[in-house]
Amino acid sequence: MKKLAEVLKAVNKEINDLSKKLDQLSKKAEKLMKAAATKKVKPKALSGKKTVKKAKAVPAKKPAKKKDAKTAPAPKKEAAKKKVKKAVKKTAKKPAGKPAVSVTPTNKVLAFMKRYKKGVSISKLKEGSGLSDKQISNILHRASKEGKIKRIARGVYKLA
Repeated sequence: MKKLAEVLKAVNKEINDLSKKLDQLSKKAEKLMKAAATKKVKPKALSGKKTVKKAKAVPAKKPAKKKDAKTAPAPKKEAAKKKVKKAVKKTAKKPAGKPAVSVTPTNKVLAFMKRYKKGVSISKLKEGSGLSDKQISNILHRASKEGKIKRIARGVYKLA
């Protein structure tokens, strides 16, 4: 029992120490929030978002002599603009277009079935799609399992 009491006292002491540290951290956070509110700028630690550094434009130096003007490198301002443009090009996303629908035998049969609201017979599917009996039966079986079509009567199917 004495050991248990000692362990409980040690745990209690650790909890008290942690609560003191927590109070200190909360006070620091409040100070940072007040400072950020007065400056209207969020500190990096509190913003939660990564900030993107902008390239600073440095004014170009004027050449001392006319001879140096020919051999002088391009102004730093233009180089900074190029860096910014490259960064924008890399991050710019292209708009997503419609996904290309491949013309598969299944798509042919389903597109043909869209024309008939009341249902289509297997013989009409065979004529309209130009597929064999085996292909059509496989397509109909697979599509009915997936729930894309329903069987109305023997040999007659319609879109679900």
